[in-house]
Amino acid sequence: MVDPRLLENIDKLFSYLRNRSRSSRIGSFISGIAHNLNGSIQILSMQIEMLQGMISANGAKDLPAIQHKIDQCLSQVERMKSILEGLTSGGYSDETLTLQKIHLNEVLEKTLGLFYHHLFFKHHINVKKNFSRHIPLLQGFEIDFSESFANLIENAVEAMEATREKHLTITTRANNDYIQVVFTDTGCGVPLELRPHLFQPFFTTKDGGHYGLGLFMTHRLLTPYGATIEAHFKNGETFFSVKIPLNPQVNSKRS
Repeated sequence: MVDPRLLENIDKLFSYLRNRSRSSRIGSFISGIAHNLNGSIQILSMQIEMLQGMISANGAKDLPAIQHKIDQCLSQVERMKSILEGLTSGGYSDETLTLQKIHLNEVLEKTLGLFYHHLFFKHHINVKKNFSRHIPLLQGFEIDFSESFANLIENAVEAMEATREKHLTITTRANNDYIQVVFTDTGCGVPLELRPHLFQPFFTTKDGGHYGLGLFMTHRLLTPYGATIEAHFKNGETFFSVKIPLNPQVNSKRS
């Protein structure tokens, strides 16, 4: 029988690694978030200055033009709100403690929305979405899937940092037994002799700044759902396939 203290220590270590991985990803978004917010603030500032000038020069004589400028200001305010809301709805808010009905296409959309704050991703990665319209709902914790998908997207992006072609394709499909999500990238791949170590913690084929936690975390997060994760390499492309049973037997509450 496994010592309960050992299991507790393993859970604590996993929690620590999970927080470290999440913090590292947020850090990679910071410059992009600042860039996007700064752009909106500059536009908002210019529009307000123009609005002040119009009011000083014309008073209430040019109400349609003034209203147009007000609408433009409000649009930028909404954009900034959307950026901040995206951070919380993308899996970085407080974790929900009870099971939720989850639509994986929506989770993927929100996760991709976060990555558009990553400047390299935004400006260099060509994304194609092949999402099936017939994806049933799953019961689970959304943060488990958002973090897992973020790990797989981040892994693909890192693999394409030095490649000429930078294409990421995400496909969803379902049958009577499971939902499948496939992440395909045109990255550097993994040498044959290293592939057995893909899901081990701290294993990485990349240089500095990469901790080698993403695939390990994904495997650990999705195992309670009975999910299987497989990697395939063919014709210069890497495929990570995630299959999740339609009725996973997960605990109804988090510990």
